[in-house]
Amino acid sequence: MALNNLVDTKSGMDWYTAAGILAQLREASTPINKVGPIPYFENLFPDFRRPAGLTVSQGVYRRIARAAVGGRDSDWTTLQLILDDQSVIGPNVYYHPQYAALSTFSTIGSSDYHAGTLSIRQRYHNSLMFDFNYTLSKSMDDASGLQTGSLFGSTFILNPLRPEDNRAVSDFDIRHIINANAQWQLPVGRGRKFLSNSNGFVDAFLGGWDLNAIYRWNSGRPAAFGPYDAGQWATNWNVQSNGVRLFPIEATPTTTSTDGTPNLFKDPVAAYRSFRNARAGETGDRNVLRIPSYVSLDMSLNKSFTMPWNERHKLQFRWEVFNVTNTQRMGTIADLALDIDPQLPDSTPTPGFGNFTGIQGTPRVMQFGLRYTF
Repeated sequence: MALNNLVDTKSGMDWYTAAGILAQLREASTPINKVGPIPYFENLFPDFRRPAGLTVSQGVYRRIARAAVGGRDSDWTTLQLILDDQSVIGPNVYYHPQYAALSTFSTIGSSDYHAGTLSIRQRYHNSLMFDFNYTLSKSMDDASGLQTGSLFGSTFILNPLRPEDNRAVSDFDIRHIINANAQWQLPVGRGRKFLSNSNGFVDAFLGGWDLNAIYRWNSGRPAAFGPYDAGQWATNWNVQSNGVRLFPIEATPTTTSTDGTPNLFKDPVAAYRSFRNARAGETGDRNVLRIPSYVSLDMSLNKSFTMPWNERHKLQFRWEVFNVTNTQRMGTIADLALDIDPQLPDSTPTPGFGNFTGIQGTPRVMQFGLRYTF
């Protein structure tokens, strides 16, 4: 893309700002006589071929409109193809003559992982024991997928000439992880603290119960794939760039966003306007937002019955509950696309911007089981 990053020095306007204005006008079905002069096109392409009486900007707009009527999408790549017509401006203004897609697998990426762990283990009178583990970590990489992964998935680096632009926290980076587990032989029944001399009938119902629990909490991982640019393929024709932050921004998950839908942002419009689309050659800001933390508590209650005909024969009853508290933290996001350009006047996101559509893990599940050993 020879001139993809041209900037009109007279106005300071670049290609994507100018194209964004035309795309917005096209979406609004603006009449051609209402399209005002756009400095980028007027100053850089005064010889643009167009019908008499039209400005250069109106001539470009007319070509976009005709392409849309013909069934061609008016994304940035199509617009570049329209303007790259040799009969309009000149050969290869926007594209190198050998422009194409060439994907290559190579071990050019790098990654680093640093962590510290704390573990505590305690046992009380052989009836209660627990483990507590905490991990503080940070993972950084150029791409988080395996080399054997999909062609345009998490293995992809947008700019092979500047792979370091893609370096950020990993897709799977989780800063804080806490997990704990406990096993407790309830002190009731034969051989235990209470009712140790109970008869067989009482012990069959009240004695020999074991309670187990596994707890996990971790901070939120990065929100994958977003916010990403408005389909303008700023750096790579196959994969969109990420948006670029103009202001400090953090995810503030809430169930009371402006439309009442669970959302990654308390104010989706303000969050949307905190970004701009990537410019030509830019990778954008990767993995800058995080989804909510995750928490889960699993428990089981077990009891073993010794068969009267043989002490080696036992029947175990198990009651297992996964996600005991039925806590459901949101995780899947419907849309983080920067539609058109957030920095255009009065720009607003699509209705689904930042909306959650799925949870992490599963709702509460309960199951019962019997196991006979001999």
